[in-house]
Amino acid sequence: MKQSSKNLYLLIVLLSIVACNYSKDKNSTKENDGWKKVGQVEKTIRNVHFTFPDSGFAFDNKEDLIEESFNALKTDRDLLGLKEFKDTIFIRFLRSREEMFPLTGTHALGNAYPHIKTVYVVSNETSKSPIKHELMHLMAMLEWDYPRASSDWMNEGLGTFAENSCSGWNVSELYRYLLETDQLIPMESLTTDFYGQPEMYANHQSGYLVQCLLKNYGIDQFVQLWKSGFGEFEHIYGLPFESLKDKLEKDLLVKYPESPAINEDTFNKPCE
Repeated sequence: MKQSSKNLYLLIVLLSIVACNYSKDKNSTKENDGWKKVGQVEKTIRNVHFTFPDSGFAFDNKEDLIEESFNALKTDRDLLGLKEFKDTIFIRFLRSREEMFPLTGTHALGNAYPHIKTVYVVSNETSKSPIKHELMHLMAMLEWDYPRASSDWMNEGLGTFAENSCSGWNVSELYRYLLETDQLIPMESLTTDFYGQPEMYANHQSGYLVQCLLKNYGIDQFVQLWKSGFGEFEHIYGLPFESLKDKLEKDLLVKYPESPAINEDTFNKPCE
């Protein structure tokens, strides 16, 4: 190859490299200018439309999470006294609380929105997905509509009782601990400002009350109270709430003479 031809060839190669690098830099700038890819995978199984991130913990464990979801649907359906549940619903798994915020405006591990028939749940290496809890909210509100404001405790109590496990403790044991340590929330506060109360205390106290109402009186009166509001309690159940509460607590003291040794710091953390 002549020297002039060789020099021309080298120049062409050099210009090609420079152009390629410029193109990469330009594209990189565009890609990083506030934009990022958000990948998802979707699949519909029976009446449930699942959405998962396209990588990470939830994606790697999607088959287990799908099985857990269908088991939760069955358990919740039975607790609600339903023969079947055929509504098409959407379950969207997220990587983190940070991903939850732009979708729901909260950093919660789970949220349920019956008006769009959707639950959002976080699933990662450090967070237990509250699938059963959130599906209970969704199913109850789809079947019975939104509860009266004074029945919010019933809604959260249902979800908590559906899980019936927080760091190894069931709702009965957690209520016994609150009773022993004089940390029960007045019912007036639960019925007038439920979401203004400490979450772990309000949820588990309500979970035990829901368990007792369902076990001792059944679903029909429970649904009446859900729809009518707490002011109708005595009319629906035939006795004042305080009388019922005293009886439930006496029974609990017989079942658990000693309070469970629950660490308060652990109690205040999200359930594991």
